[in-house]
Order: sequence, then structure tokens, then C-alpha cells
Amino acid sequence: MSFRLSKRIYKIAEKVRPGESAADIGTDHGYVPMLLMRNNVSPYVIMSDISDGSLAKAKETFAIAGLDVPGDCFRTGDGLSTIKPGEVDDIIIGGLGGLTIAGILADDTEKSRSFKKIIMQPRKHSGNLRYYLYTNGWDITDEDLAPEGKFICEIITAEISGEGAPRTAPYPEEDIRWKYPPEIVRADRELASKRISWKINSLAEQIENLSRSSSDTSEQAQKLENDRQYLIGLLKD
Repeated sequence: MSFRLSKRIYKIAEKVRPGESAADIGTDHGYVPMLLMRNNVSPYVIMSDISDGSLAKAKETFAIAGLDVPGDCFRTGDGLSTIKPGEVDDIIIGGLGGLTIAGILADDTEKSRSFKKIIMQPRKHSGNLRYYLYTNGWDITDEDLAPEGKFICEIITAEISGEGAPRTAPYPEEDIRWKYPPEIVRADRELASKRISWKINSLAEQIENLSRSSSDTSEQAQKLENDRQYLIGLLKD
């Protein structure tokens, strides 16, 4: 049976290299692990979710796909609690907020660092996630974009940097450069342009609204204009 899967699902699966094992945290329907097994990319996958009800969807997907895996590939638990250190090559965490993903990695930093790489697809707060990764010794090795419905999804792949020593950030966590790094334009200029253009227009509206205020909003307006000019510059590069 064929599945109608989004480009987001396929793009996440593409980040796992042939021969690498993977654990999908918050697996839901288990579509990414199913692709990895069906296409003979991974020799072993783990699907982990917070409840037996959630895991039932992944089990159904594998049954429909005709894929037989050991029972311990389906695990119930929170975050990385179901995975042993270094048990798989790659950890996949998709569909959660960036702050939640950062929290999962921070809950057990030693375990988080025991895997070859982490593949993340934050639904929001991607800038906060990039800030966490940088300051905690992770290198972002790939930035990808993929459409899903009306959304343009970010996929961030990171590996621990050398010894993984903490680093001082070059700019504050709320800086727009964490949310819109130049690498996302290089990942897919067409998708990035749509996403960034929307933000440019949103900032222009905010600046216009501030101009109508009776109080002094010049400092706030200037910051928004600086952000707008930064984004315009991204599209010109």
C-alpha cells in the first residue's frame, strides 16, 4: 500500500544516511521510521512516544506497510528516557516546539551527546533551538526547508562539536539571526523567500502601527526596521 506523505516527512528521512540506525522521538504515525525500513536505509529503528495510544498509530502504519520489526522497537516514554546511550546512530525529534526539543536534549546532556547526530524539525521557536545548540557545543551541519500544507518547515541537523564545550553566543538569544540564519536561504531559496517575505511584510505592518502610537516608540521601531533590513539583505545575497 502506498502512503500519501508530505515532503516534510521525506526530507526528514533523507537526513538519515544509509546504514544508520535511528530513533524517532514523538513518532506519532511512525512515517519516518517506516520509510527508513521500507527503503532499506536503516537496519534498525526505534519508535518512541508518550502513550500506548500514540504508539498504536505507528504499529498500524508498520502493519499496513507489511513491515515486521521486533516488539522492543515500539517504546512508551517521555523524551530520550526510552533510549539507551548510543543505542542508535541518529535521534529524530520532529513536530515539537524548539524550546521543547532543547529541553529534551538538556534533560540528559550526556545521553544526547552519545548519538552521531540529532535531526530536529521544530514547529516554532527554531531560533531558541539554534541558540541552545550553539551555546551547548553543537554544530548545525545542515539546514533544510520543506513544505507541508500552508507551512514551510525547518529541519535542523546537528552534531556535537569536538569536545562539545559550551560556547558564548555572538549575539543575544532573541536576535533575529538565530531565527533566520543565512543558511536557510542557501537550503532552498524559493521556500526561504516565501517565508522571509512574509516576515518582512509583517515587520513593516508593525512599524506602521507603531508610527500611530501617541507614545515614543522610536527605539522599538528602529529595532524592527533593523530586523527588516537584515531580512531584505538575506534575499539579496
